[in-house]
Amino acid sequence: MMERWELKEATAAVQSSYQLVLLTPAAIHGADPRNEAEFRVSSLRGVWRYFWRALQDESNHEDLLAKEEQWFGGTRKFKRQSPIHLSMANVMQGTKKVNVLPHRTSPALVPALPDGREAVVTLSVRKRHEQLLPTYEWHFQYMLHLAGLGQRSRRGFGAVQWTGHQWSDVGEYAESLRTVLENIGVAEAFSFSDRGCLVKRRGVVRTPHPVLCAVWIGEGKESAAEVVKVFGKASHEANRYGSLGYMRGKAGKLSSPLWCTVRKIGTRYYPIVTEIRNNESHYSEPRYEQDRNRFLEIVGVRI
Repeated sequence: MMERWELKEATAAVQSSYQLVLLTPAAIHGADPRNEAEFRVSSLRGVWRYFWRALQDESNHEDLLAKEEQWFGGTRKFKRQSPIHLSMANVMQGTKKVNVLPHRTSPALVPALPDGREAVVTLSVRKRHEQLLPTYEWHFQYMLHLAGLGQRSRRGFGAVQWTGHQWSDVGEYAESLRTVLENIGVAEAFSFSDRGCLVKRRGVVRTPHPVLCAVWIGEGKESAAEVVKVFGKASHEANRYGSLGYMRGKAGKLSSPLWCTVRKIGTRYYPIVTEIRNNESHYSEPRYEQDRNRFLEIVGVRI
């Protein structure tokens, strides 16, 4: 559970700790990526930053970067330290090889942290920034509803759940996510449901950067591993034309707009699919919507 306390020192800080547990193996690159995976605060911070940006309806790129540096620090124009600091008490490492393509006949083995491993992450701010901590926490908890960490995190690997999130049914998860977005102050941009499409953006996407558009929940399974296999199957069968992400040769990779992770709700494990995209033209084409809906159908979403 989250704990908050104040350090009684000359440089007093206020802190909150989150105990996190891996529901699926996490292939997070460490200092020796070919032989060892490592739970890194920098990786967690990077995902947090990405999901924070996904809530910003800022059309001006320079204004977005300025706001982002104010929140997370940066050196683009001025060297600025973020008010928030992330830390871990112990280093978590793993060398066991895990197949990150379980839906294929030829395995792709990479070092990963096994499911079940736990880590305690602490958020801290100086006493003078104490009033900012609740806002940072709401954004952190929003990320913990939807995100995964490491390689293939968009397809279910690295699913991490806060032990403070104990939902008994899908309705409780949906209400929890809505509460977080309300406290952040962005709920008016979305419509909400307690099944199928839990969150849907009301208006048209107008930003050049990817923003949160929708969140779906699929059919619960008896294990998190089953959900990961279904994600792999959906990615293989629904993305034959590359509309959900593909390799562009030397030009690089077009990342999938669908972030897929796993959350334990009650005694079952559920696929969570989050659509984060910008206003590029191919997202308005019929092919994209058809492929996305086919993907959702395979993971058991009621469309």
